[in-house]
Amino acid sequence: MQPKYRLLATLAVASGAIVLPSCGGSQLQATGAVSMGTGGGNAEANVDGSLSPGYMRLKPAACQGEPLKPDYSPLNEGALVRFLTAHGFESRTVRARSDLVYVDVMNAGDHPVRLRVAILNDAPAAGTELHEAILQHGPGSWGVHRSNLAVLAPIGDPNEVVTFAVKTKLACWGVLTMAGLDDTFVVPGGYFEL
Repeated sequence: MQPKYRLLATLAVASGAIVLPSCGGSQLQATGAVSMGTGGGNAEANVDGSLSPGYMRLKPAACQGEPLKPDYSPLNEGALVRFLTAHGFESRTVRARSDLVYVDVMNAGDHPVRLRVAILNDAPAAGTELHEAILQHGPGSWGVHRSNLAVLAPIGDPNEVVTFAVKTKLACWGVLTMAGLDDTFVVPGGYFEL
């Protein structure tokens, strides 16, 4: 099965709360060494199942009170910056080109964390872009996508990823996707788009 079709199959299965493998850089310190586990709580407290990609699900409390209704309206990096600001995080943007922006989250850990935000034409393109970027960067890669935005985050272990994604509420803002050994996995329980 071609990677893009495996990703679509995984998304369909994940919407039913079952996570199966679909298709198969920098460390979690893109702007400096960062300990994602500090101040964010323990990832095990936020997931059901193991912390292995493909076997975890966010607990309902992780996104309690967050609007999880899918958003397919055209977005730019401002949507992500406004979300982070509303949740108490400072950010700085650096425009690399018209369709690529870096958003540095300044106060989510010991050092700023750089998020690579690709602005695509539509939601399917954003999902595909994130999937391909995660595969290119390999194990430990992860990100979120919402509508036409694909946000690639720095590499980390599953505990760091979940801790950061829940602390910043990124798992509630976009579809949380993580790399396995040779596939990507959607982590259900947070924001979700078909």
